[in-house]
Amino acid sequence: MFRLSLLGAMLTMVSVAAALGLVYYSMIETELGRVEQANINEIAELQNLYDEAGLARVKAAMDAGLVPPTLSSEAPEYKQLFDAGGIAAVERAVTVRGASYEALYFLQTRRVVRGNILGQGDLITSENIDQSEDGGKGYSKINFLYSDPNSDSEDFIDRRARGIVGNLRLGEDRVAAIIVGRDVEAISRTGDRIRSTLPPALALAAILGLISSWFVSRSFAARVEAFNRLATDVRAGNLDRRAPRNHSEDEMDLLAEHLNDMLDHIDRLMQAMRYAGDSIAHDLRSPLTRLRTRLESAAVELGDTPEADVLFSAAEDASELLTTFDGVLRIARLEAGERRELLQPTDPKPLLDDLAELYEPACEDAGLAFTADISKGTDILADRGLLSQAVSNLVENAIKYTPKGGRIHLELRKTRNGRVLISVTDNGPGIPAEDRDRVKERFVRLDKSRTLPGSGLGLALVDAVADLHRAEFTMEDGFNDRDTLGLKANIILPRRRPGVKPDEKK
Repeated sequence: MFRLSLLGAMLTMVSVAAALGLVYYSMIETELGRVEQANINEIAELQNLYDEAGLARVKAAMDAGLVPPTLSSEAPEYKQLFDAGGIAAVERAVTVRGASYEALYFLQTRRVVRGNILGQGDLITSENIDQSEDGGKGYSKINFLYSDPNSDSEDFIDRRARGIVGNLRLGEDRVAAIIVGRDVEAISRTGDRIRSTLPPALALAAILGLISSWFVSRSFAARVEAFNRLATDVRAGNLDRRAPRNHSEDEMDLLAEHLNDMLDHIDRLMQAMRYAGDSIAHDLRSPLTRLRTRLESAAVELGDTPEADVLFSAAEDASELLTTFDGVLRIARLEAGERRELLQPTDPKPLLDDLAELYEPACEDAGLAFTADISKGTDILADRGLLSQAVSNLVENAIKYTPKGGRIHLELRKTRNGRVLISVTDNGPGIPAEDRDRVKERFVRLDKSRTLPGSGLGLALVDAVADLHRAEFTMEDGFNDRDTLGLKANIILPRRRPGVKPDEKK
């Protein structure tokens, strides 16, 4: 949820930065580009005037830019300035009052220097004027500050301007150096305000983005968590659970609708499968049992004859078929989540003590050493019958595959995190790591065990019992004796929480 909130805030910040960048470009950079193009056009126009009428016409054009030609008739205030202080007073007034976008000029010949940016410090130097981009034939862009030395207002001190440095030429000879500029103080101030607004705007966007993303992601996470709980409950066998809907017809609501339809279909299939399984169990178990009984009875009547041995073998095959059939049905019912409601608080120590007492003589008969380490105080929620069946399968597998002279160890203890570990360890051939998940499937038998009796359902049943108890069934290397891997099969049961009922959902 935090990652979604952070991503939303970042996207909001990027959007705000992009919007302010677009505003800055359209309001500032575009306008500055227009100013630069106006300066370039004006220098070109002054060059054309020089080519047509000489330097005097250029000076007149500059004077026209400095002092409006309608000075005497339409601007009496400028006439009064002219009468009092001459053209210099009028030039200062025009420069100050018409600063924004008004032309700023500087012209220098061998004998004359004129313009309205005279005496502006380092700007008016031969080095600045002579600089160009293509060996004296092009233009150079300059940014400079200018002021009105006779003004008392701070608004007319160190105003920013952008200009073009060029040359008036007669053929290949440079006749005069010229600067044409425009006041860009207003544009620059607007750009400053936009740039200064960017950090607080991004900070505000980040805060609002985090808040809004947190609310959105929290709502989304709550709905996803509802789906997770649904999946957990369905996996546990509670097929009556359904995804909550708000009937908003949005994507999540449609997903919930489709999930519910799918679960309805699965529930119908499971009910049909259970009905078919019960029918098969009812219809076939009795005939198979009768078949086995008749074969055994016929074998007894024949006495000690070869025909009797054949009938006994057939009866054993029928018994094995019944056992396999019962195992498949039991696994199917466990995977469907049946009997979970029968889990009760259980102390596994007496159960494992009985199993140790039961299998110790069997191990001695098989030439195996049997040991047990069964701890106290390990209460769990369990079905005693199923847990006993699972541990019995592990011990019988160990007896079956461990060669004579080997050893088997049964253990019950608590782990560091409070869970309960039941393990059966041997020093038999073991199971390679790459096959340990595969052997949990039904009817899977490794090549080296094909010659031994069995149906490949023992470990599948253990895995189903572990899943019913919400436990882990794992396998690892056991007693490593020379050329044998050994096998340690673990059933790791969750710790029992006081006050939690057996059928209470987690």
